[in-house]
Amino acid sequence: MPFRYSVEFRRQVVDRMLAGEAVQQLAADLSVSDATLYKWRRQALVDAGESPGLKSYEADRLAQARRRIKHLEDELKLVRAASALFNEIEVISPKGSTRLSER
Repeated sequence: MPFRYSVEFRRQVVDRMLAGEAVQQLAADLSVSDATLYKWRRQALVDAGESPGLKSYEADRLAQARRRIKHLEDELKLVRAASALFNEIEVISPKGSTRLSER
């Protein structure tokens, strides 16, 4: 599982980058990958409307909707499988006799 930084930490680092500090220097000082810092800066610019792209709060809703759709599709598969199983079973009348008929 990837390491997750706090929102406050990310905000402080992005503010320092936007103030003009070099990404490589910040990466060395904070022990954070420079690729991660570039990604944070790019997303901050998108969220501020200075760069085109999907805002972070929109991406969260989209990811949540995709997870929900996947869950519902999996549930539908189970229901279809159960339905097919019950359609193949011979129905036995509950009022049928269990005694052998005498001759």
